[in-house]
Amino acid sequence: MGRFISDKTRDFLKLVAQVSSMGLAMALAIVIGLVAGLYVDKWLDTSPWGFFIGLLMGIVAGFRNLWIIAKRTGML
Repeated sequence: MGRFISDKTRDFLKLVAQVSSMGLAMALAIVIGLVAGLYVDKWLDTSPWGFFIGLLMGIVAGFRNLWIIAKRTGML
């Protein structure tokens, strides 16, 4: 199959895969943070603080994931 795809196309497809993984990493980090925050709220009865702290931690983790992926792919 490698002989049917040019090097330029292969590089483009690799870039598309890396960019899509960045979006997925950001979204999953936020969702995991929110779910963890809601679980802490339910467990400790601290509503809405767990939600907001979980959201903040998810956003921070998402941007950290973006930074790591960007460094690994050479975008930075």
